[in-house]
Amino acid sequence: MGNYGILKKVMLIMMGWAMISKERVRHMTKLAVFEEREGKEYRKMTQYFRRDYVGLEMLKSFLAGTVLFLAVLGVWAVCEMDFLMENINEMDLIAFGTDILIKYLIFIAVYLLITYIVYNMRYTKGRKRIRLFYNRLKKVSRLYESEGRQNSLEDLD
Repeated sequence: MGNYGILKKVMLIMMGWAMISKERVRHMTKLAVFEEREGKEYRKMTQYFRRDYVGLEMLKSFLAGTVLFLAVLGVWAVCEMDFLMENINEMDLIAFGTDILIKYLIFIAVYLLITYIVYNMRYTKGRKRIRLFYNRLKKVSRLYESEGRQNSLEDLD
């Protein structure tokens, strides 16, 4: 009798008489789209606490900012090579180095502050989106369960 119920369902589906839950399909489509587009980006946020995630991004930004500052400094030095070579003996090198160091510290502080704000906001948004994803996943699971109960009741008839 159990096989007859499955066979009956398969035949009804093949003949187009069985109804597909539009709500379940809609939720599953949204889940698939989220997972394909945004899921990879937000997956890191589920693996780290906020402090760890933002700290890791700030470390990356510190390294990238330092490399960027050194590259800009190198380009400036090449462009101003004539001036530097002519005035190297008259320049106060300690004051010059201190001036560059102060500019670097200001740059890196501003850059890290922006990084902190941006990645904190991204983490908050990402966690909210992941929470919505899991809520929708639970809803699809409940729809499957309710459809399974309805189908098992229909099999008893």
